[in-house]
Amino acid sequence: MSTLYLEPFSGLSGDMLNALLLDLGADRKHLEEALKTISLDGYHLHVDRIAKSSIWGTDFDVHMEHGEKDHGIAGDFDHHHHDHEHEHHHHHEHEHTHEHAHSHAHEEHTHAHTHEHSQPHEHHHHDHEHTHDGHSHKHTHSHHHHHGEVRGLKEIETIILSSGVSDFVKEKSLEVFRDIAQAEANVHQMPVEEIHFHEVGATDSIIDIMSFFILWETLDIDTVYSTAVTEGSGTITVAHGVMPVPVPAVMQLRLQTAIPFSQDFDIHTELVTPTGLALFKVIRPVFAQPSNLTATKVGYGFGKRDTGKFNALRGTLLEKSTHSHQVVTSNNDEIIQIDTTIDDQSGEELGYIMSLLLEEGALDVHYTPVYTKKNRPATHLTLLIQEGDLERFTAILFKQTSTIGFRYQNVQRKVMTRTFQTQQTSLGAVKVKKNKYGTFTKSTLEYEDCARIAHETGLSIQAVYQQLIKEIH
Repeated sequence: MSTLYLEPFSGLSGDMLNALLLDLGADRKHLEEALKTISLDGYHLHVDRIAKSSIWGTDFDVHMEHGEKDHGIAGDFDHHHHDHEHEHHHHHEHEHTHEHAHSHAHEEHTHAHTHEHSQPHEHHHHDHEHTHDGHSHKHTHSHHHHHGEVRGLKEIETIILSSGVSDFVKEKSLEVFRDIAQAEANVHQMPVEEIHFHEVGATDSIIDIMSFFILWETLDIDTVYSTAVTEGSGTITVAHGVMPVPVPAVMQLRLQTAIPFSQDFDIHTELVTPTGLALFKVIRPVFAQPSNLTATKVGYGFGKRDTGKFNALRGTLLEKSTHSHQVVTSNNDEIIQIDTTIDDQSGEELGYIMSLLLEEGALDVHYTPVYTKKNRPATHLTLLIQEGDLERFTAILFKQTSTIGFRYQNVQRKVMTRTFQTQQTSLGAVKVKKNKYGTFTKSTLEYEDCARIAHETGLSIQAVYQQLIKEIH
């Protein structure tokens, strides 16, 4: 299991979220095989490794083969539904020509894209470097939209349920689509059963949403942290008129949530799409700074807005690590001390709880035998944690122990700084913890290395410690 830390400093969209998961190592081949089980055609995926502002990441897009993307919902109202973040007006009968200029270097092929359009829109304008299989091409597309073709929510549900993907993907995809449909129904004051999506837009959205959960499964993420979501400002012109930012569907999706938002008033366009926000809600991020976790990989999922700023979603994969394995750079910090008394759990249960608390990143855990009212024997639990972990450990204590309440306080602490070195000894390589405060230094051995050496050599753990202490410096 791993933890994902999201930074939506430039908004959220389905494209960005899918691109990020792929950039973090999600299995593309598994995605392509899973999508074959969905009864939809007329589309193909574009997944490219590109660079923006000299930072490499992934671009993801669902290309409709016989029509420009249309994300509108059908009905007698003046509104346009957004599932993606393409900056263009919808001209329903038009031609455009794409001309690609390629320059190649060595094994990794780099090329710049120059697009010429016979119609004034900004769809797929690329201002970046791009890795790709070496090729050159020039193509012309003619698109004609037939907006009489629509899909209702029930039809979309049938498509999802009849696919060959996992129950998890089906369940979560349905949750997202129903949330979006309900938001649109609330905006237009009509029953959700009467919400119909234009067929082209529905296909695009189904693939976007299901792709996300197919990829999510391959990364085995169990916890998500996030910073506040940044939205643009002003208004945006769509096929059915001028809409305020955030668009109405996004505002509906925000209701009854605790998701923190901020607006960038320097950016006059939308950054958060309904699909992006609905996906974000389903993964239920915690809006706090993670602690006691080690970063293992950083990825970027690119958006398509030309905002004048870095338009990407950054995500970091984190793994749990014990506090004793982390570098400490300051002699002063502030932590939280939790105290509670437990009088009706066995020693075995308390042992399990202690191990669990340490695995979850507690700085220290200890028990003290005490006597409570009527001279009943009990166990006093003292738990030390980082400031940002209070809510997480509160949930653990109420779930795993019999306590119905506890006391906590912020306490200041003096600690020695801590770094790590690997030293070669007569018994092999061993990790040494270097602790320092002013002119005082202490070196301590990593238990795991000592235990491994004892097992490999047949020496007692005591003999291993005695020998290594003589050799470390």
